[in-house]
Formats: sequence, C-alpha cells, structure tokens
Amino acid sequence: MPKFYVRDGYEYGVMDAETPEDAICMCVIHRFSTFVINGFYIVSEVGFEKHDDDIIFSSDFIIDIISDRFGDEFRENPRKDEEGY
Repeated sequence: MPKFYVRDGYEYGVMDAETPEDAICMCVIHRFSTFVINGFYIVSEVGFEKHDDDIIFSSDFIIDIISDRFGDEFRENPRKDEEGY
C-alpha cells in the first residue's frame, strides 16, 4: 500500500492508503483538527516539499467524499453535545 504525504497549508499527515483521496479523507478524519473550507489538499508520494507531480484536490471534493462514505455513520452516532448532554 502506498504512503501518501498530505498537507493543507496548516496541517500535515502521512497515511498508508489505496488512493490519494483515501489518504486525504483519513488525514482529515483522524489526524487534522479542522476541515478546510474553500481550500485544497496537496498529496505526494515523495514528501511534504513541493514537487512537480503533487496532486491537488479541492476541499469541497474531499468533503463530498467524506459525506458520501461516512455521512450515515455520523448521522446515526451524533456527538454527545448534539444529543443535549
């Protein structure tokens, strides 16, 4: 499984994943402290430095993937503060 280096301009993460999109989604959910709105994520298999073959994904695209894949899970298991605790 390839190793991907993911950055959003503020946070950085390294993930083993099948695809660059999977690596970004896992970083956003498990490593990063926030979602980027109207921004982008940069992915590389080489490292965090800028490379000619870096892949750039719109944050809107990534949020749509996360919503499609995990939206039902989040709706079925709301956080405690959303339940009125």
